Amino acid sequence: MTVSGPSLPPLYFGEQQCLPVERTAASPSAIFENTAEMDVGAVNNQSRQTDDFDVLNNVMPAEVVHQCLVAYANWGDLAKLACVQRRWKNLLSDSAAQDTAAAWSLAQALLQGTSGLQANPTLAIQYLLKLSNIGFDDEKRIPLEERSINNDVDSPAPFSPAMREIANCFLTGTGVTQDSEKGLAWLKASHLQGKDNDAAYELAQIYEHGYHETPIDVYAAFAWFAKAAEGGHVEAMNELALCYELGCGVEQNDQKALDWYMRAACLGHATAKYSVGEAYEEARGVPQSDEEACIWYYKAALDGDEDSRQALVRLIDIARIVCPGVGQLLNG
Repeated sequence: MTVSGPSLPPLYFGEQQCLPVERTAASPSAIFENTAEMDVGAVNNQSRQTDDFDVLNNVMPAEVVHQCLVAYANWGDLAKLACVQRRWKNLLSDSAAQDTAAAWSLAQALLQGTSGLQANPTLAIQYLLKLSNIGFDDEKRIPLEERSINNDVDSPAPFSPAMREIANCFLTGTGVTQDSEKGLAWLKASHLQGKDNDAAYELAQIYEHGYHETPIDVYAAFAWFAKAAEGGHVEAMNELALCYELGCGVEQNDQKALDWYMRAACLGHATAKYSVGEAYEEARGVPQSDEEACIWYYKAALDGDEDSRQALVRLIDIARIVCPGVGQLLNG
């Protein structure tokens, strides 16, 4: 999802909330230097409030203030402004509440320490949990299976990017105690409730390689590769084909391997194109055909696959016949 920036209702700054143009105080950088300690709406409890300022009578119209903030301000600017008047103390949370894009932007800024804010992953997770739009155990911070915030058909749809970000926080111990089981639970929720095929693919990778202290489970890896592939994830299609080719987590089956390689190849996956060519050359799942093999090697080589270039060199006599331009490709 594209990261946007702060947003505010057009009438947020009323006539009684006009922004002072001048004030007699220390510079903002001296007063608002610790944005990482802010609460949901304020920078920190030590911030100077309006009472500390000698506000002059010069003010900017509310419409101008709103336009300037929406067009030019970042989250750090709003965090500082939240300390100027008590009535603006919830400025950040009010801005984030405008839409999903704004809340996502603030959560990312807090996670990464960007957009004028110091990193505060603990606070970021609070926003991410709200953004997920699914039910979860408040104490354990784990998602409830197949259960949204409520059963109202008009309730917000589950937001998978937030769920995947929460999962990453638990897997890496960012802002929370590292807990692989909770991380896996959020990835599963992201796929099952948020229809996120990237989450399914990530789960498969974790189970295949044993990332984040997760025991290797080739059967679970195959199952999640299959879910992601069936959902249209091209890389997962190639990995699923490899599982069938090697019999990893599933009974070995050359025909099913070729079927999934072909699906990935037709969607532009270079390595899958090479594997289709290899299947034709070695008669795995199809009748042997060096001609067909060269055609697929040529397609993969055009995409930069080095193994395919070597295969074309090996089969150069046939490749010159069935693939016009192969000499220029190999010599280029």
